[in-house]
Amino acid sequence: MKKEIRTPNVIKILLTIAFLSMVTIIFLQQMKVPFMLEDLYYANNLVTGEPLASFSDITTSIGCIYFWKGGSLVAGFILQMILMAGGYVADIINMLMMIGCAYLLFAQSKASHQRIFFSVYAFLLMIALNADWNNSYFRQFGAVNFFYPSILMLIVLNILASMVDNPGKYKKLGAGRIVTMAVTGLIAGAWAPSYGIICACALGLVILYRIYIQKIEKNGGLILALFFSCVGVILYMVCPGNYTKGSVMFTDYIGADVYPSVVLALLVLAIFLKMGGKLKPSQYLLCAVMMISVGLSLFCVLVLPIAPNAVLLCTMLLGISTFVSLFYSLNQIMERYRIYAYVLCSIALLYDVFVILETQLGVE
Repeated sequence: MKKEIRTPNVIKILLTIAFLSMVTIIFLQQMKVPFMLEDLYYANNLVTGEPLASFSDITTSIGCIYFWKGGSLVAGFILQMILMAGGYVADIINMLMMIGCAYLLFAQSKASHQRIFFSVYAFLLMIALNADWNNSYFRQFGAVNFFYPSILMLIVLNILASMVDNPGKYKKLGAGRIVTMAVTGLIAGAWAPSYGIICACALGLVILYRIYIQKIEKNGGLILALFFSCVGVILYMVCPGNYTKGSVMFTDYIGADVYPSVVLALLVLAIFLKMGGKLKPSQYLLCAVMMISVGLSLFCVLVLPIAPNAVLLCTMLLGISTFVSLFYSLNQIMERYRIYAYVLCSIALLYDVFVILETQLGVE
């Protein structure tokens, strides 16, 4: 068996410097962005109009969100908690969420030196490939509604990826995994329906794969998690406030571009097809849910008159996760692809610095 060539120390040092520099720049950007637009509205008790001063103000506002403002009660609750805590707390939480998301985008790797590289790569791509990064990461309303629930979706996908890649180890599902997938799927669906739908689709695909390919019939835990993911989506959709003019689903402040997410997905699909049969089951799963998300994105943009930000961000993150996973496999098959990874990582870093500095570390 050929011994894997480890990442040179000089690359590790440069990668660490690049990562710390980008985290610093992003955090400075976070501090420059004030609470604005919907942030200023949700910073008040939605019933009395007075600034948030206690936990009871938040619980009072939940009814207003449910019956008039629409959207997710989960997102509204968390948003108001963060707004009441203040700007510095919001900046730190947003930064931690970005780092955590980058790690989960390539958490399947067992080699720590590779996981570090591709996690940093994913972190850079999250900015370089997001057409709406200012709204999704830095504006608190956008971050909580569109970005935070992606963490829950990625947790479910990583558990499922481990299961399909190691069938012998996961013939019997542990109670911890079942509860984790059921709870995260439920909250993801109730938080942002696009993430709940992806969780449900991923769970459904794995159930079918285990039954018909792996010949594993004990899937009660997965079916339970699928049920709760669907329940979460239903809980969101039955919220009467979603269908009022004041709903966050129809706000004028939200706009997004479908083009980058779909192009990324098609690029990943091209690599996927090029690799042929040299793929892991988890990569088939990632590519499948990515294409489902593409279809959902196009449906929201072309058919439904609602804000598509969450599903577009979902598509982009799934595209990044699939891309780095496929690139990692290419690197395992042919070592010459490693230099391409370094080059693309450098390009992503330079582009990120450019787009952020272009805003003069502020918001127009």
